[in-house]
Amino acid sequence: MGRPRVTKWWRATALAVLTGVLSTGPAATHSSADAGPAASSAGRDFFTYPAAATVRDLGDIASAPCPSDASQVCQGTTPSPYEPVLGNYPLDVTGLGVPLGGVGAGSFMVNQSGTFGPWFFGGSQDDSWEMRALPQAAFHVREQVGGAPATTRTLATKGPQVTGTTGPVADRSWESPLPTWNLLRKGEGSYAALYPFGWTNYTPFKTDVSMRFFSPIVAGEDRRTSLPVAYFDVRLANHTTSTTDVSVMFTMPNVAAHEDRKPATVRTGLKSRFHTDARTGVQAVTMSADDPGNTADAAESEWTIAARPRSGQKVTYTTSWNADGDGSDVYAPFEKTGRLTDAPLDSSASAGAVSVSMKLKPGQVSTVPFALTWDFPQVSFADDNTVWMRRYTDFYGAKETSHNDYVKGSYPFHQSFAIADDALAGHDRALRDVLRWWEPIATNPAYPVALRTGALNQLAQVPFKTALWEGGLVSNSVTPTGGKRLGTSVPGTHLYLGVDSPAGGEANGGMGTEVGTFSYLAYSQVFPTIERDRLRAKVEAVLADPTGDPYDPSVTSSTDPSVYTANGDPFVTRIQGPQQAPGTVWFIDRPSENAFRLYDYARSHHDRKFLATAYPAMKKLLAYVQATIPAKSELPEAPSLLNPDPDLKSPLPYANVFDIIPVNKVDAYTSQLYLLALEAVIDAGRQLGEVPTRLTAWQARLDRAKAEYESVFWDAAHHYYRYTPGPTATQDSVLLATFFAQHLAERAGLPDLVDPAHYQRQLACTYSLFVSRTDAQGRLLGAPNMALPADVPSFPYVHPYLGTRFETEVWPSANYATAAAYYAAGRRFGDAALQQDGLEMAGAVATQIWQVPENGFQFDAPIGWNQARTDHYTYPAFESGLAAWEVLDAIQPVKIPS
Repeated sequence: MGRPRVTKWWRATALAVLTGVLSTGPAATHSSADAGPAASSAGRDFFTYPAAATVRDLGDIASAPCPSDASQVCQGTTPSPYEPVLGNYPLDVTGLGVPLGGVGAGSFMVNQSGTFGPWFFGGSQDDSWEMRALPQAAFHVREQVGGAPATTRTLATKGPQVTGTTGPVADRSWESPLPTWNLLRKGEGSYAALYPFGWTNYTPFKTDVSMRFFSPIVAGEDRRTSLPVAYFDVRLANHTTSTTDVSVMFTMPNVAAHEDRKPATVRTGLKSRFHTDARTGVQAVTMSADDPGNTADAAESEWTIAARPRSGQKVTYTTSWNADGDGSDVYAPFEKTGRLTDAPLDSSASAGAVSVSMKLKPGQVSTVPFALTWDFPQVSFADDNTVWMRRYTDFYGAKETSHNDYVKGSYPFHQSFAIADDALAGHDRALRDVLRWWEPIATNPAYPVALRTGALNQLAQVPFKTALWEGGLVSNSVTPTGGKRLGTSVPGTHLYLGVDSPAGGEANGGMGTEVGTFSYLAYSQVFPTIERDRLRAKVEAVLADPTGDPYDPSVTSSTDPSVYTANGDPFVTRIQGPQQAPGTVWFIDRPSENAFRLYDYARSHHDRKFLATAYPAMKKLLAYVQATIPAKSELPEAPSLLNPDPDLKSPLPYANVFDIIPVNKVDAYTSQLYLLALEAVIDAGRQLGEVPTRLTAWQARLDRAKAEYESVFWDAAHHYYRYTPGPTATQDSVLLATFFAQHLAERAGLPDLVDPAHYQRQLACTYSLFVSRTDAQGRLLGAPNMALPADVPSFPYVHPYLGTRFETEVWPSANYATAAAYYAAGRRFGDAALQQDGLEMAGAVATQIWQVPENGFQFDAPIGWNQARTDHYTYPAFESGLAAWEVLDAIQPVKIPS
């Protein structure tokens, strides 16, 4: 939880308490042992999917938790500023699903009702995802078998409408499709998800009808990964004895990317038209908005719904029907014949539709390829005073200067049909290229099924929380911090900001390094240029900062200039680092983590040029941490609950990512990360020809720091490294993620940070302290952040206002990272029990997230839940669950094809 924002609610609330204020190509193929058709699909010829997919009955949205001893927003109460302290706010949401849309292009989920929502299109408007599901957006099938009466169904169910004891719960509710449409009933189909793919099967038809949907997330490639493209492949298999007439219609409204947000979006001047490309066979309806008064996020924006019919398939369409009506105008002709009028049904241009019809002989199978594309090329911040082009525009004409500013007039706008045309023409290649990196993970028997689910489905967060992946700065009237925006030093840099959580609250304000270090491996492997370019921006920020530890980029929805000019206009304004001294710097883990990540990117991508560019920043970060080391010590001193520095002006001293867990000056987690940074800087210096005397001095400090680490933290009586020195030699506790830095060092090929014998001993001796609690069904709940030995009755230090909340929370990030350390250590020491422990620990949290729908964690995993009950949680949809990729890589290194 990043420093610029998480401190807001914990600090503000604690202060209040103190003051008394209380087929179009090859389908994915899998072995029969790995295929996972839904039970209701038995005997049907549907798309198959791997066993790792998360599967639910369509429309069967579980009730989300609402305990009486947590926030009562789940009962419909109005949120107060104190909800986060109560817990369970923001709310988790059941029934979420696979997001569609490229990274930075804007994204919406196909939820478990089969409708489109919620939405996250980035920019300052999205201070949380937008809980809307378009009633007009749906697929519809009309089937007539032989001479029997036709059946027409809309391939979605009613959306959940949750009402609590005091009123509607808008954050857990979304709209249903239009009222005159013949919807599916709950359970008349199944929903499966394994990102970037989703599959839905539908049982009411005699024809076997199923759909596969995905966006072309091609690992290691910016072009297709960034595109505003959603593929929908509708598979139709006629295993009846009669010829069947089948039609599939796709309806879509002409809507804005943001609704009811600040700053308000203006999108008027609606138009629509029909396109066809004789060369590719693609036929489409494009719906646009053109008016000089439209805001930047809506200027010259458009949607395209497109199909590429195969032999024997016939396209009909309408360019306009009434999105504000009951849906009968577009449904009536389709229900009657399966065909549309090839003409507008009204003059509103508020919605369009495309239908594809065919005859299927007995035994015939056909796939109808649809695509939805959009062109909302600009994203804005700071009350529309800062405007960027989106990354995908670079591949459709936009040009940038050597300082990565947009070249005015280079983008032609109105590119959604061109994007759809290219997407459908390149559908088969896109599918193959996605499967090429995805299938070796999704079906790899070396990886336990639960961990495949956890790693791939958690990756869905990346497009659905991206506030900005830019293709050049269009305009800016906000004075940059330090006189210069970030991202101008290296040509071809494309800045990226993904928030810690898109669910809302303070975690939506940006991405903190202390969180991102748990998740960065997934970016480095799947989205390497994103990791590179955000590190380039970090280098610029560190070197420009007066002290060397600038706050991470943040975003705010505030339209108050005093807010966004101070911070919250990402890469334009930022908070500069505080003056460092022992015990005065919040999140002192961050500079060490940044130094290591700069090193590790260069190492893993064999990029010596990047290392040379980053090395001055690495040295500055190291010096920053070393300035927090007091005299006669070799370890950094964190803010202490026992001796808080008055300059902090808060009773909440945040030592590191574990926030409110108290520290007595030094802690094993932060200190070990400092050792890691020293090792990384020393190795980088050796590679780059650093002055030998400096290397010798660093090595001497490292040797002394390692010795002090052992003497301060190793508890021989309990066989672990204590988290922080206790009031007595044995009154202490142990942190689950003690060896996070040690694991990173091993993965990077750096020397051990701790005594290997102590390392192995702690892993073996403390597992039972952490992993034992189960839910009512006997499933392990995962390991809490902190544990106590049998002879220590309580934590030696307890926060006076917030208790042991984080000590007793199960954080997936810490569980995954620690599981990776267990597995790697087990291999190193020849200890199969350690490996099994690691798999069990990781599998426990993956199961609670992906296999227990009533938790509300699917596509919404929180930073953590209570060690004894999952209905108490903190910050849903949190970034750091991507640490699941650490476990995969420890089991078998993930190899992404180039």
